[in-house]
Amino acid sequence: MRSTVLPVVFAAVAAAPSAARAKPPLLFVSAEAGGEIVVVDPVKAQPVEHIKVGARPRGIKLSKDGRSLFVAVAGPAKAAPRPGLAPAPAPPAEQAPGLAVVDVTARKVTKRVATPAAPFAVDISPDGKTAYLSNSATNEILAIDVGAGSIKQKAGVGAEPQGVAVRADGKVVFVAAHGSDEISALDTKKMSLLGRIDAGPKPQTVLLAARGATAFVTDEGAPNITIVDAKQNTFKAQFTIQDLPKTAPAPALQSAVLSPDGKLLYVTTGAGKSVVIVDPEKKTVVGKIEGVGAFPRGIAISPDGKKLYTANGSSNDVAVIDVASKKVEAHIAVPGAPWAIVVAR
Repeated sequence: MRSTVLPVVFAAVAAAPSAARAKPPLLFVSAEAGGEIVVVDPVKAQPVEHIKVGARPRGIKLSKDGRSLFVAVAGPAKAAPRPGLAPAPAPPAEQAPGLAVVDVTARKVTKRVATPAAPFAVDISPDGKTAYLSNSATNEILAIDVGAGSIKQKAGVGAEPQGVAVRADGKVVFVAAHGSDEISALDTKKMSLLGRIDAGPKPQTVLLAARGATAFVTDEGAPNITIVDAKQNTFKAQFTIQDLPKTAPAPALQSAVLSPDGKLLYVTTGAGKSVVIVDPEKKTVVGKIEGVGAFPRGIAISPDGKKLYTANGSSNDVAVIDVASKKVEAHIAVPGAPWAIVVAR
C-alpha cells in the first residue's frame, strides 16, 4: 500500500511549484471615461474587478516587484467658463487630478497624491521610491516621493509632455514633449535639463530597451520612430513606418512594446486599427496584425512573448493576440474607453 501512496504524494508535491509558475497573468487596464482600472482575466476572457481611481486615468506603470500600480489621473475635463456663473467647485479628492497608487493584491487605492490638472503618463525609479509624472497642461515633470505621498521636485520641459521613461540606472528620465517635437532628458537627482533631443512631429511614447542604452520614440504626427542614444542623451536615427493601412482618419502611432528578446517592436496605430511589427535594427516593418479593434492605444506583451494585448479605446475592448500566427484570438469587452494596459501576475 505504501509503495502505491507515496509516489502519488511526491508527484503532487513536485507538481505544486510548477502549477504556481503556470499561474496565468492578469491585465490591468486604465479606462479613461470610466474613471477606473479594470482587471481582466485574459484566459477567461472577462473583467474580474473594477477599481475606481479618479477622473480620466491615463498612463499606468507597474512597480518592479509587481505589488503596486501607479496611475496618472488627469482629473475632470475642464469646462469652458460661462458668463454670470460662479466657477465650478473643486472636484472631490477621489476624482481630483494626481497620482493614484493601487495595491495589486488588495485591488484598492492605497494612496493619492494631488497635483495640478492633466497628468498624462508615469514611470517609477528602479528602487520604487520616486514616481515621475508628466503634466501636459503645466508643461512639467513632477518627481513624487512615493513613501511620503508628496511632490518633492518638479521641472519645466517642452510643451505638452506625454510619455515618460526612467533609465535603468535611475539617473535620467526622458519625457516626450508632444507639442514641441522633442525629447527632454533630465538628471533625476537635480531635476535639471541634460539635453533636448529632436523627435518627429508629436512624439507620444518613450520606450527604453532593457539595458537602457537605447530609447524608441513613437511620433504621432507622422508615422516615424525616433531612436535616441540613452547613454549620451542624443539623437541617433529616425525612420518612417511604411505601408500603413489606408484609413480615415489616417493611422497614427500610439504606444509600443518590445519583445522579450528586444529584437522586435510592436506598435499600435490608433485609427489604423492594427499593430505593426518593426525590426528596429533594420528600421523596417516585418509584419502586421490587422483587425485589432477601434483605436488601439495601449499595448502589453506576456512575459513569454507569446501574447499581445491592446487597449482599444473606441471599441471598448481589449484584444488578445497570438504572436506566432499574428491573429486576434479574442476581444474582451472593457467599458469606459480603455487607454493603457499592463500585465501583472
